[in-house]
Amino acid sequence: MNWDAETARMRPNPEGIAFYHSLIDELNANSIKPILTIYHWDLPIELHTQLLEEGWLDPEIIDHYIEYATLLFHEYGHKVNMWTTFNEPLSFSAGGYALGMGAPGYTGSFTQAYTATHNVLLSHAQAVQKFRELKATNVVGDKARIGIVLNADFAYPLDSEDPDDVAAASRKMEFDVGWFLAPLVTGDYPPIMREIVGDRVPQFYGGQAELLKGSYDLFMLNHYASRQVTSCNSKTSNKDCDTLLPGFERDRGIDDSHIVPGTRQRSKKAQQDAHCAFFTAYPPGYLETIKWLHKHDTSADILLTENGWCGDDEIDNPDQSWYFQAYLEQVHKAITEEYIPVIGYTAWSFLDNYEWGSYESRFGLYYVNYTSESGSPDFYEPKPSDLARIPRPAAKWFQKVATTKCLSVDEAAATTATTPESSGHSHHVWRWLFGIVALAAFAFVAVVVLVFFVGRRIWRHFRGHEEAGATEGTPLL
Repeated sequence: MNWDAETARMRPNPEGIAFYHSLIDELNANSIKPILTIYHWDLPIELHTQLLEEGWLDPEIIDHYIEYATLLFHEYGHKVNMWTTFNEPLSFSAGGYALGMGAPGYTGSFTQAYTATHNVLLSHAQAVQKFRELKATNVVGDKARIGIVLNADFAYPLDSEDPDDVAAASRKMEFDVGWFLAPLVTGDYPPIMREIVGDRVPQFYGGQAELLKGSYDLFMLNHYASRQVTSCNSKTSNKDCDTLLPGFERDRGIDDSHIVPGTRQRSKKAQQDAHCAFFTAYPPGYLETIKWLHKHDTSADILLTENGWCGDDEIDNPDQSWYFQAYLEQVHKAITEEYIPVIGYTAWSFLDNYEWGSYESRFGLYYVNYTSESGSPDFYEPKPSDLARIPRPAAKWFQKVATTKCLSVDEAAATTATTPESSGHSHHVWRWLFGIVALAAFAFVAVVVLVFFVGRRIWRHFRGHEEAGATEGTPLL
């Protein structure tokens, strides 16, 4: 849509509408099912400059959003079955209106992030209401479903026996995820936010709470990493509470800079990319995040909408291969051991792409051959190899999983992460002694098991049931 200065409203852009019709048609023709995101932070500048308040701070933006969403429902409602109103509202509400990490880059306010989120949630609720009305009148397909994509890093307490650390980890989950999830499930913000933030968190009036409650057909989750958390005023904190930004960050009051023991660090070249610093891979945290989400509504299906490794310009990246194998094992556990209704998983991302203002952070299953001219505003004649797409080993592995519906293991990339421990400040001598005894017992059992499996492998080899070099497979369902 484009801004119409004469009417002070957004108006449809026929060329843009036609482009997405063509794209969606091509995807469907190739049996690729699109997930349509209505808003992924691309706010028209006029909705920041022309409203009385700027952007998501102005309640008037709700009407603009509903007009836009309604247009999409009418255009693509019979072509797309999976919809999300917003992608990662935490990232642009707290990030943009409290932490200065995204547009519009504001910091210092005690209320702006809460106001922005309130308007986002009301926009979401009204959009879902419109979606369901149009579904009832056959404008939207009868199989179509809608939700909101939330992002979550799982929070482990730095010291699992310290009540303050346990509370800090819980606070991170409630402020980062519950802030958006609780209103959809209960009709109000998490009690801990009401307690800490007080009247700086807006109230829901009239029928707003009821409109919000149940405004989802499924849960949608983006997850990349896990952290250990302590309170900002603890002795083990790397952050002083007074240094936290006013509003959201200080209200949350945590230090989540600690890395879970057993975490796999990002690729060496990617360590120079500040954006990749946030992506600390700890596979068990994925399952814990899924379980945390599931407990809020055990009847809700879950679609895993983003998950991936923040890599570098290396093509043969074993870290990426390990990441997808290890994290999909957690998805398998969620389905087969926890009986959680996970209905799908999408990797981030198909291709290396433009992330956070640069081409340095590379998530693609396919490597893209960027050049020094990539993204340049100046015209240049590209070489045949420019922007070539080259499959990484993870792409080939992912293709095999999709084809066989089994999780095969690439031994070269596979490792096992350890269970998170407390910080060490509360470890006692008896734990140390117990650990030695347990290790000795484990070593004995491991030898017995190893002898058994080696013997069985030799027997199966001579029986002809196994080819040399074959990988094991775990059925997904």
